[in-house]
Amino acid sequence: MQYLDIKETEQILVVAPHPDDECIGVGGVLALYPRQCSVVVLTDGRQGQGDIAPEKEKAIRRAEFIKEMEYAGISSYKMLDYADGTLLQHTDCLLLVDLSAYSKIFVTGMQDGHADHTAACISVFKALEKQKKTATEVYSYEVHTPLQEVTHILDITTALGKKLDLIRFHQSQLSAMEYDRMAECLARYRGIQNGSKGSCLEAYCMIHSADDKAGAGTELEAQLQKYKLFYWVLTRWVKLKAQEVSIADILYDKGYRKIVIYGYAEIGQLLCQELQKEKFEVSYIMDKKVRESGQEGIPVYYPNSSLNKEDAVVVTAVFDFEAIKAELSEMGFSSIISFRELMESEF
Repeated sequence: MQYLDIKETEQILVVAPHPDDECIGVGGVLALYPRQCSVVVLTDGRQGQGDIAPEKEKAIRRAEFIKEMEYAGISSYKMLDYADGTLLQHTDCLLLVDLSAYSKIFVTGMQDGHADHTAACISVFKALEKQKKTATEVYSYEVHTPLQEVTHILDITTALGKKLDLIRFHQSQLSAMEYDRMAECLARYRGIQNGSKGSCLEAYCMIHSADDKAGAGTELEAQLQKYKLFYWVLTRWVKLKAQEVSIADILYDKGYRKIVIYGYAEIGQLLCQELQKEKFEVSYIMDKKVRESGQEGIPVYYPNSSLNKEDAVVVTAVFDFEAIKAELSEMGFSSIISFRELMESEF
């Protein structure tokens, strides 16, 4: 391990998958070098801790992040607002961010136990490769999982209090997990581990590529992310039913009277059955594999541009929504909504 050397002339970019990862992982860097730091948060944080409606959660976490940046004295920051939990589908998210000014980039690692964290790391290297930036140093930082390999450390003893203050701006997340206490314990542990009695350290690992630990592991994380989203949608649906809120009510409130269902796997079939019971009109179903709906009067068609453009297309394949939306838009469909969005409606 060696001490991290940050020169006064260097510009630093901190890439965070979610608002709060930046201060949990590199709050010491932000506290010690605020004028040299820029922060980019990739997602909107809508799937944070607690039981808050996603749109409210998104707004809360944005406000917390802005207050943190203002307190830290960091003027260069932004959120790219990709949907929390979908980042593996958007590993091109940094391609349009100019990385030329930065000599050091800090990002979550490939083994931090979260698919968005893996995707953030992949995104950085994709962008560096695209922009032909070979001299930029990239360091992974610790959030959920202590680094297995540490190459660099930074003494943050004098900045620990400010780091914890930065984390505490994210009160919406601290009720479920004491990230401030976790970060303090890890910093003190790293000090003891380094033989520096009474000191607090941040630890990083210099990485040269995201490829080494990608491959099959990344594919598995993508599948797990897909099933997590599927689970969230179903549990949210059950909760709405317990509150006696029907999908038909949601659609009516949004001004839809006739819809098309895209995707006729489990969610599509259940949605169709529920709407039939509510006497809500499903004009037809689009699916690339299924040929019959099993519902009287509701045909199934392969997606194509000649189909009637009804009030809306509800896409039940929520994990692949962005790609499906782009495909349907090219076919001339204009009102395309994710079933996940319906589940995120407030009542």
